[in-house]
This record gives sequence, C-alpha cells and structure tokens, in this order.
Amino acid sequence: MSAVFLNELRLLLRDRGAVVWLLLGPILFITVFSAARYQSSKRPPLLVPVVDDDQGPVARTFMKLLREHADVLETSRAEAEAMVRDRGRAAAAVVFPEGLSKRYLQGRPSDILLLTDPAEGVGVNRVKVALLLTSRDAAEIADPVGNPRLEVHETNLTGDRIARRSHEQNVPGFAVMFTLLSVVYATAAALQVEAKSGLIHRLLVAPVGFSGILLAKAASRMVVGAVQLLALLAWGALVFGISLGTSPAALLLLVAAISFAAVGLGALAAGLARSLEQALPIALALVLPIAAIGGLWWPLHVEPGWMRALADWTPSRWAMGGLVDLVLRDRGLAAVLRPSGLLFLQGAILLAVGFRLFRARFATR
Repeated sequence: MSAVFLNELRLLLRDRGAVVWLLLGPILFITVFSAARYQSSKRPPLLVPVVDDDQGPVARTFMKLLREHADVLETSRAEAEAMVRDRGRAAAAVVFPEGLSKRYLQGRPSDILLLTDPAEGVGVNRVKVALLLTSRDAAEIADPVGNPRLEVHETNLTGDRIARRSHEQNVPGFAVMFTLLSVVYATAAALQVEAKSGLIHRLLVAPVGFSGILLAKAASRMVVGAVQLLALLAWGALVFGISLGTSPAALLLLVAAISFAAVGLGALAAGLARSLEQALPIALALVLPIAAIGGLWWPLHVEPGWMRALADWTPSRWAMGGLVDLVLRDRGLAAVLRPSGLLFLQGAILLAVGFRLFRARFATR
C-alpha cells in the first residue's frame, strides 16, 4: 500500500506544471475574490445627474444639500436620460420639475422625479438613500425648507418594471459561469486526450488539415455549450420566471457568441496545458477569476475601479451585459449586437492563440 502511495505521489510530482497550476488557480481566485469583496468597500463617488427645471430657491437648496452625499452633475433632461440609459454612467437621475419652489413655498405638495435603471439596483438604492439624507438635512434648516413636503416618484427608463428580483442577476450569471466551466474544460480535456492517444496525428492525413480538424472539434463544443446555456436559461424562465427578452433572435445570437467565446477559452487552456492532468486546474484558473471580474457573481459597480477597467477585456463582462439587456431592460436584437460582436472577436483571438500554442506542441510530433 505504501509503495502504491509513493508511486502515485512521484507521478504527480513528475508533472510539475500540474502542481503549479493547482496552486496558481486558487491563488488567482482568492486574490480576485478578496479584491472585489473587500476593496470594493471604498466605493467610487455616487454620480447623480440633476435636471433643474424649477430654477427656484427650493431646488437650489436641495441641490446644495445633495452635493454633500453625491457627485451632482447639473444637466439637461435629454443628457440625464442618456446617462441613465447608458449603463455604467449613472444609475438614476433627479428631476426638479418646473414650479416646484412655488408650490412648495405655498404649502402645497411637491414632487421630485427619479429617472432610474432598475438593472442597476444597488446604484438606484444609493441614490434613494442620498435623497433621504438630503431630506433629513433639509429638515434641520430653518423654514420654509425645514419642513419638506416632497415626494419621490420613480420612472423606469429601461423597462416596464420599477424593481428587479435578485435571481434575475443570479440565474443568468451562474448559467454563463457553468457553461464556461463545462465548455472550457471539455474542450481542453478532449484535445489533450486525443493528442496523448495519437488520434490527432492519425487525423492529419485527412484533407481538411490540422487547423480544419481543430475548428471542427471547436464547432462541436460550441453547439454543446449553446444547448447547455439555452437549457439553463430556459430552466430559469420556467422555475424562477425570469424574462428572456422580447426577441428570440437576440437570445440565440447572444448564446452563440457566449459559446464561441467559451470555446476560445477552452482552446487557450488546451494550448497552455502540457498534459491531461493540467487541463482542469488551468480551466479553473481561467474561468473563476474571469467570472468574478466580469460581473457573473455581483454587479460590476461593487468592484474597485481597476477591476472594472479589466472587466472590459473579459468575455464574461459582455456576456452578462447582453443578458442583462435582455432580462432586465427588455431590449431586443439591436442591444445585443455590440456585446455579441465583441464576444465573437474575443473568441476568435483566443482560438487563434490557443490553436497556435496547441499546434506548435503537437502537430510536429
């Protein structure tokens, strides 16, 4: 028994690359997770576009008080709506309507309009808290502002609902993550098995050539990944009632793009791995940090600034962005063209790099 144990340990240590990736993968994941969860406690300033259609003393007073809790940007109604619709710029905008000061000073009820993007739920809540604190501060000032009679009315600029449910973020995010895990590992492992068994070399006599063989195998993994992702999203719609958007074509295009990018990551993992034993730790080292950085586990705005900048280079960021447009913003085909295009581009680059590494290692053996 001890001889078997020592032999297995010796075989494991012989593959030094597998040992390195077994350590490197968890280190990458722990670093990214800790940075996102703990460094994000220092949130960036809250940007609140404000439209002052009133131009009166009450509106000016509230703008002054709001600046103590947020970064206020006075702008036009059209620009404020554009900032809210353009995800990542502002979660909500405040509108002080015309005649607010006059009605307020006459003792009549006055309203504040809040233009929101409920897909940015945490950001919207931060703006609401800032308005609540502003109202509290105003109550400490002498009359007439000291007895506020203002009510906040919320209008969704990106959909039909005012609020979102937590699983509408979680279900798409975890569906994409498990698809990435499955496709990346399956692609890398399949190529490693066939290379080790010599099947790749026997297939080289086929007229399609080495690159054609790899592309055909990647295409099959892409189809499997697309079916898996569609099944997971359909389950979320059936069991949890999440929306899959109003355009089946948009959903299919985005799913295909996500699967293609996943295959690209799998090809990169296959190119980096020098043995079958290295395929799994490399796949985990690629997918888990990318999932965390790209917003599959939490909204991007909770991450530190450097991580949000890095997220734009990850497939998960565009996969989740496209799904959020479909699930939470009720958008159609036009909304997913950009994220789908970027996913196809990233997938193509990853495929090219991965196949080049794989070909250099195995095609000449």
